[in-house]
Amino acid sequence: MRRTMVASVLVAAVAATAGACGGDKSTGETAGGAKEIEVLYRVEPAWPHMEKTLKQAKTQFEAAHKGVTIKLTPVQGTNEVYYTKLALLNRSADSAPDVYLHDTFQVNADVAAGKLAPLDDYLNTWPDWSTQYADSVKQAAKGPDGKIYGVPISTDTRGLWYNKDILTKAGISVPWEPKTWADVLTAARAVKQKVPGVIPFNMYSTKVLGEAATMQGFEMLLYGTPGGTLYDDTQKKWVASSKGITDSLGFVDTIYREGLGPKQADAFDAKLGEKVGLDWFPGGKLAIGLDGAWMSASWTPTSTKPWPQWTEKIGWTPMPTQNGEAPGAVSMSGGWVMAMSSYAKDKKDAFDFISTATNKENTLTYSVSTGDLTPRKDVASDPRYTAANPSVKFWTDLASVTHYRPAYEVYPKVSAEVQKAMEAMVTGSKTPDAAAKEYADALPGVVGGPDKVTTGS
Repeated sequence: MRRTMVASVLVAAVAATAGACGGDKSTGETAGGAKEIEVLYRVEPAWPHMEKTLKQAKTQFEAAHKGVTIKLTPVQGTNEVYYTKLALLNRSADSAPDVYLHDTFQVNADVAAGKLAPLDDYLNTWPDWSTQYADSVKQAAKGPDGKIYGVPISTDTRGLWYNKDILTKAGISVPWEPKTWADVLTAARAVKQKVPGVIPFNMYSTKVLGEAATMQGFEMLLYGTPGGTLYDDTQKKWVASSKGITDSLGFVDTIYREGLGPKQADAFDAKLGEKVGLDWFPGGKLAIGLDGAWMSASWTPTSTKPWPQWTEKIGWTPMPTQNGEAPGAVSMSGGWVMAMSSYAKDKKDAFDFISTATNKENTLTYSVSTGDLTPRKDVASDPRYTAANPSVKFWTDLASVTHYRPAYEVYPKVSAEVQKAMEAMVTGSKTPDAAAKEYADALPGVVGGPDKVTTGS
């Protein structure tokens, strides 16, 4: 019922927005006849950086494109709120934004639905594409047809952040360099025993947190197990069951059964990421967090709650593989792109805005503010980028052990099943074996039949 009510409210809001804009989206013009390009993006109190970058790009673009106005449309809330709104807007050419911020794992679903326009013709005439983006980065928004559907504005890696003072009080020497999952659990148990009142370990593990649970949580574990993967590239099939899947759920179960994680009320809080970055780490309330390269953005001078002491108080280290298997560490990478709607009427101007938003100046502004890793070579070599964050080289180097989500059309549905299994570990409603079996039983129906799944090692 609540989901239906929320959807109804959003539909009404979309209709009101479309009716109030004073223009006809099907022509890309306002009532006065001027051209308008609408740009949709996500914003929340702890993450104002995209809005700052887009406002900067709007000023630059409008100065160079007389008679064309950029309409910036923010969506307040989590990724899930953002994608609910985007899906509603994309139902109609009249309401769909011309350009929008897109998570790389969602790109292929929109390509399959015919919602995105390929950018290849424009990229071929944009010098930056061939000179500033590595081939690996270009894959971020490549569709199954081999065409490019977005220009990256960020990439990322994931690992462990930790509070040096808390670990020291717990008898753990710093710099901390865990070699196995057991080492991570040993540190968390020491914190629970010797530093009462502190949350020993946090990882995102509930459905309300969406991809933060799947990618930053489960996949950071699974891809660190021997042969662990969600999708078998050789067989072209999804892995329904494996020891790695069960063991990964077992790690989550251990965290919550032993009281090493946050309280359930916090684990189910959609704003848990804000608590971690703005309260728990700065306030000395969290010892270890499995999180992304961007975490330090919460503490920079441009953030909503600067924490100048973070470079002294916080350390960072790779997430180890399960038993120290080569290469010894694991990471997951994703990122965001600027994409163009297939409904956009003035695609040349829409692409011109994308290329403006992702030029060196604007990408530098975004990367320095967010702590995200830059996709551009010229930004990566700029002293302003490297000097702004002492952890940036560490997170950049993790690219050598990183993995990417199997970004096929059905991945979001697979991800939802992963989150369901993880959430059962948080609540204790199922054992790891039972949750793994439920996942295996559900997967064929999610990915298109039993011939689409296989059993892993």
